[in-house]
Amino acid sequence: MSITTLDQVVAGSLPPFSFLKVASTFEAGSLLNSLAYRPGSPVAAVAPTPGLAGAALTTYGGQIPFSNPPAGENTYLAYLEVSCLIAGVLLLYDRLWHNSAIVVTTTTAQVINSVAWPPRDRNGSTNGEGVYVGIEVSTATSNAGAIANTTMSYTNSAGVPGRIGTLSFPATAAAQTFTPFLLDAGDTGVQSIQNVTLGTSYVAGVIHLVAYRNIARVGITVGNAQNARDAGCGLLPRLYDDSVPFLMWLCISVTAGNPTGIVQFTQG
Repeated sequence: MSITTLDQVVAGSLPPFSFLKVASTFEAGSLLNSLAYRPGSPVAAVAPTPGLAGAALTTYGGQIPFSNPPAGENTYLAYLEVSCLIAGVLLLYDRLWHNSAIVVTTTTAQVINSVAWPPRDRNGSTNGEGVYVGIEVSTATSNAGAIANTTMSYTNSAGVPGRIGTLSFPATAAAQTFTPFLLDAGDTGVQSIQNVTLGTSYVAGVIHLVAYRNIARVGITVGNAQNARDAGCGLLPRLYDDSVPFLMWLCISVTAGNPTGIVQFTQG
């Protein structure tokens, strides 16, 4: 069944979850930052260790709490609120897969051959529609300058292999930096990853590839402000069974600000 009315949203609403992330100094303004490893509520996650092929996720310590609905019902995001001392944008995303063991000093292709995603793309399948990939930093890197020649070879959501994603990785990327790959022209998602090529040594640090689907975002334009989105303003994206919700923060400066807010799901 599907939720189609506000009355159904209210009737199926689960208890809200209040989050607070104690963020450190960010890499730079206008860059995404993973809040997975930051202390607070939920607790800090542990950096993943499944190896290059990675692990498909159905739960992971440090996520926003999530429970599957009764048989025949669906789960939706009903409410997302954020407040912070600095302006920025909070992103709620479903973490489908992540890996480890990327050698940051290797500049040639490193074979990934990712295990299959769980069936949680935009359409509830494993095809990868609406699934994107980024590099997440859990221990700061030491590259002196920005690196523009990092690439990823992947199969797109239509099943076409040999596609190439690109990114510009920032200098001395601080822990929690998250840099998404830009996909090949016309692509709308990633089905699997074949390899990653850093191109230039990151010198030191620990990085991971993360496959994710964006669920929703809410921003505040000035510090010491609060903003929210709910079903009344069109927010009602579906989350599929065994979702693993995490938070990212897009900041306008290096100041942390400690984002706090509320996430609430509804089922029906």
